[in-house]
Amino acid sequence: MASRLAACEACRKAKVACDHKRPACTRCASNDRAGICIYRTTPFKRRRVESTTPLQSPSRLPPAQPSFTPRNNPYPNPGFLGSSSHVAIFNEISPQDYHASDTYHASEDMTMLMQSQSTGENILLIQGADVLRQLLNTFPLAAMKDFVNFWLATGANLALAEPFTEKCTENMTRLFTSFSQEDNWHLAYAQRLTQNSREPLQFSSTSDMESFSAQFLDQKFRWESLGIFLSAVSRAAIDISFFPPLFKTEKDQFMLRKLSTKLSDLALDIALSLDCLNDLQLVLQYENFIVHTHVDGDQSYHSWSRLGDVVSSMLALGYHENVEKTRPPIPTFLAELRKTAWATTYSADKNVAIFLGRPPRMSKRFCHFQVPLTPTSSDQVWNTSHVGDEVVRWKTDTPICYRSSIRWATLCSALKEDVLELLRSKQRENFNQKASIIRQKAETQWAHLPPHFRLSGTLKECHGDAFERDLLASIRLDQLHVLFLLQLSFLDTLTEPDPSILDISDQMLSLVVDTILLRDQLVNSGTGLVWKIAHFGLPAAGIILLSMLKQHRTLTEARSSWSKTILNLGIFVAQVQVGSIVRRGDPNYALVSKATQTIERFLDSIHREGIQSPTQLPSHLGENGDWAAFFSQDLCDFETDFWENLAYHPSLLASDPTLPAI
Repeated sequence: MASRLAACEACRKAKVACDHKRPACTRCASNDRAGICIYRTTPFKRRRVESTTPLQSPSRLPPAQPSFTPRNNPYPNPGFLGSSSHVAIFNEISPQDYHASDTYHASEDMTMLMQSQSTGENILLIQGADVLRQLLNTFPLAAMKDFVNFWLATGANLALAEPFTEKCTENMTRLFTSFSQEDNWHLAYAQRLTQNSREPLQFSSTSDMESFSAQFLDQKFRWESLGIFLSAVSRAAIDISFFPPLFKTEKDQFMLRKLSTKLSDLALDIALSLDCLNDLQLVLQYENFIVHTHVDGDQSYHSWSRLGDVVSSMLALGYHENVEKTRPPIPTFLAELRKTAWATTYSADKNVAIFLGRPPRMSKRFCHFQVPLTPTSSDQVWNTSHVGDEVVRWKTDTPICYRSSIRWATLCSALKEDVLELLRSKQRENFNQKASIIRQKAETQWAHLPPHFRLSGTLKECHGDAFERDLLASIRLDQLHVLFLLQLSFLDTLTEPDPSILDISDQMLSLVVDTILLRDQLVNSGTGLVWKIAHFGLPAAGIILLSMLKQHRTLTEARSSWSKTILNLGIFVAQVQVGSIVRRGDPNYALVSKATQTIERFLDSIHREGIQSPTQLPSHLGENGDWAAFFSQDLCDFETDFWENLAYHPSLLASDPTLPAI
């Protein structure tokens, strides 16, 4: 006797015949309702009623509590297991050496049990469905799609998810072709997304991008796909301040950013809860971290912890190993994606660690160093000098794109890790030799860059498009930052900067000011304007102020350089004060405004006393005195406390003791 087949929910509730086709029956597919063509897991089970339990009166019924069914997975995915794991030992034992059964394989019944979570019992899924309904009822889906496409047309994109952003955007309207008039349409969509997210992403050595992407598009749309689209919506809502089909006011713009970010968070949380790590999930994790740096700020614990989650997933997937030696072999496009994922995570880890003054969480000593756009073996050259490392030459026709930006940022981050180890080293012997090697590596890397990647002259003189201009500025700032950190390691204290680090700081500040003035002609090529200011501009400005206060340069030396530096500081202060960079309430406002107030106080003292006759301090104040003791011993610390301590330099207080505290 043939077993009964259950009708889909849409046909069952409409009381019409269903042909039971998967993933969508013919009736739903022809009526553009494939997105809500859902089949119940246990369609013929009746709810068991406990007859022995006495019925309570409605007034005595306890309040309903949301129930949660834990994941019935008896053997969770362990992820990557390295050479120190017991698995590596047991892998050396061949099956012929013993008569035990083969490795554990979940039975079909257990697999069905693992997939039997009810939508109504999954709190995360219900939350995601509710926010999905709120978002789509508040903002038209077609307008959000046009909004993302408009943002993409400016040249911007999601750095790691770049190959998938447009695909996920186009397929949003294909999935949500029509909405059911029933109250629980959002739950049906959420269940479909969850079912699809449980499916593994299949590929072989001959797979291409199209066949790989087809597994998470159209009717196979997943929570990860939705999260990538929503990350693009959030980023676009940050970059674009006026888009009438969606918002005309700051309040509506903020609401769009808030809802899209919240649903992106839930999409990621639901995908992670399924314990099915995959490439798409890792891409979403990284892009979600980037969104939170914009929404919560670069100093936020939420951003910091999410970066840690990205690192954890990276290591669990084993992408810190050589992805090109994966067995069985993987297609080239996927190897490139995994190298890009490792590189951008490694780079973010180093730069955020330096910015916050915290230890990095990834070390190249425990990873296979790999970057995207790797040249072929014929493009490589071995450097036999005392630098000692392999130097990879760039192809002259390397395109200006996100992956080339990630490639350069990762190469610089490797040198920054070397500088961090140098700063932490308790042994000063061979210090000069180690520093010299790092400097030569930095110079060699810069020399091997294709000419069209090197910024010559000012940013204003660059004739590339908006993306290219921003990328050239970022590349040059990363190069200068390596030299800045290296020169910083020679200092015994921040209060005594030398002329070498001052020259580097002048270049960094000048370039950051150029990006501020030309911000309307730039497009985010991987790092935003506020990050450039906080990560590169503020440390440079801090060193310049300390140097000026110490009067390391004589007044007759490079008078024009003094004037330009003071002009750059003035432009920086003015742009912050008018709110063109950050405004009160923005995530990074506290850090930038604190630094701005200190710089403004310094400029006020310069204008009062005149650059020709700088403030003469008493001898006991001219030497650092008690003031220098307030500075952190961490040479990379340019956080809020640095600027607060700098504001109380005796020369800034001596000229006008009535200045208010900041």
